[in-house]
Amino acid sequence: MREAFRLAADFFKIKQSLLLLWTGVFAFLVGANMRVDAVAFAFTVLSIFLTVIGTTGFNMVLDADIDSKMFRTRNRPIPSGRLDKKRGSLLSLAVLVPGLLLALMVNAWVFVAGVLGFLIDILLYTYLLKRRSPFSTVFGGFAGGMPALGGWAGATGSPGIPGILLLLLVAIWSNVHIWTLATYYVEDYKRAGVPMLPVVKGERAGVLGSLVALLLVAAVTTGIWAVGVLSLVGLVVSLAVLALPVSYLVKALRSGEYGKWSYKAFKTVNMFMGAVFLLMVLK
Repeated sequence: MREAFRLAADFFKIKQSLLLLWTGVFAFLVGANMRVDAVAFAFTVLSIFLTVIGTTGFNMVLDADIDSKMFRTRNRPIPSGRLDKKRGSLLSLAVLVPGLLLALMVNAWVFVAGVLGFLIDILLYTYLLKRRSPFSTVFGGFAGGMPALGGWAGATGSPGIPGILLLLLVAIWSNVHIWTLATYYVEDYKRAGVPMLPVVKGERAGVLGSLVALLLVAAVTTGIWAVGVLSLVGLVVSLAVLALPVSYLVKALRSGEYGKWSYKAFKTVNMFMGAVFLLMVLK
């Protein structure tokens, strides 16, 4: 049983999935202004969790050949032989479908967010663009923003401007998340033939792209404050946290040690995403 849980956690990339769930949970709480309908909250959170891990599972199936070529990912369940593609697909379907049905029970917008998250991640990003374009993450990032949109819509009944801003926040952040990691593991991505930005345009371009994306994240965060979802103190703290990965990327450009500082930026930019949503609730 313990081994089965470990297999599931690896297959569904549980740490990454929980970070996306975090955005959905706190988006709901903020949208509800902390006056939570327990049933709607439970259904929304469970639907987001199931659709996220279901989508992640299908991504793991489709990317198994890439994962087998990369040192960082070759021990994942399918490349390592712990799980075959057929069972992985069935397991993913078994959690995705209930997740979408639960979303539909909350409201149409939560369902739409779940469906769009799946289609953007699997069809647009993984199947069509990831192996062809260095800018695949620009489009794929919108899949990562759908849990936040779904959480907001679950509480309010519609996306609204705040929900769209939360979507954009996570979508743009996703580019930093991926590009900084790809800059650090650039040789791995080259080995697998994945045309990520630092692979095609060089590591410096990966750092510059990440830096531009971080500045856009700062702009969207300011927009979230402007519509009243984040307090002024929350904005200041969020931007202070964001300044850390920015400083690392600037050091990367100055020193030429792109991999070293990109990895530090990768670690700290994840902290920002957790902090900014928490600060919205504390408002």
